[in-house]
Amino acid sequence: MANFRLCLFTLPLITLTFILQPFHVMSDEAMIINVCSKTPNPSLCQTCLHSDPKSATADVKGLATISITCGTRDADKLYTDTDNLYTNTKDPALHNLLDNCWWRFLGARDNIDSAGRMLSDKGSDAAKLAITRDAMPMITYCSDLFKKRPTVAVPKNIIDEMNVVSTDCQIILGILSNF
Repeated sequence: MANFRLCLFTLPLITLTFILQPFHVMSDEAMIINVCSKTPNPSLCQTCLHSDPKSATADVKGLATISITCGTRDADKLYTDTDNLYTNTKDPALHNLLDNCWWRFLGARDNIDSAGRMLSDKGSDAAKLAITRDAMPMITYCSDLFKKRPTVAVPKNIIDEMNVVSTDCQIILGILSNF
């Protein structure tokens, strides 16, 4: 008799779980849309978050971690491309300009990456500091430097990658503001 009552209770619960499961996925997508709407580039934010399958079940902290991973990846590409150009260019003016930036891009990458550890270990305020105090100034310095020397032809891909990393940092901060 007790097993029959257990079945009567369990069967509707299992049925309800399967019926409500699609709504759970929609709620996660709604959270991604909501979180990304608070960033300067919602489309890039959503593209980043959707690049990781874990975003479907992540909470806001998980989404922040995914955005930090995207920022680290983009900053690594910026550093690698800049370092290769710095090493291989025959243009002395470009070489001298990049001498001021390749290592800053490496530092920006490492500081964006450290924001993930800060988020885990010390919380969102520490992660925000790693971005605002440590990573963004390195990108801004080089952006300003490139603008001050318009006669030096910095390749478009470096400028574009630098802008992406800057936007990544703003996206990370926008997501972290949800805490």
